[in-house]
Amino acid sequence: MRKPFEISTGAWWVVPDGRTIAVPSFHESWLAAHPAIAGGALHTVDFVQKSGWLSVTQYSDGMLEVISRDIVDLRQREALRMLLDVNKGAIKKLVVFVPTIDGCLTVEAPRLEDWEQLSKDLDVFAGKAAGKDA
Repeated sequence: MRKPFEISTGAWWVVPDGRTIAVPSFHESWLAAHPAIAGGALHTVDFVQKSGWLSVTQYSDGMLEVISRDIVDLRQREALRMLLDVNKGAIKKLVVFVPTIDGCLTVEAPRLEDWEQLSKDLDVFAGKAAGKDA
């Protein structure tokens, strides 16, 4: 049994309470196979926005790709912190996407180990959505 927030290589849904759901192929395929959970969402971004779950992909080279509906939301932010902490040995690079923000935030080790700085980086990235200078 997995610990909360524990993942391995591949695609995952991460619920902010720590539950992880392995996705055997692509997130969209999983949505099509689970219509009762998907609630009509046909693509990853739509489901992330509706559910508040994180879409996570862990690549074998140590890159972790995360799609969050709102990285300023405390539950989303804490889920990301815990995801990084629990899986820190496997993560060398983080790429965060938020559907309402143009672009992405990319952070590499060793900066990933400094949550205070990473949190500030996330705030600057989130500031783009509000039209602030980043």
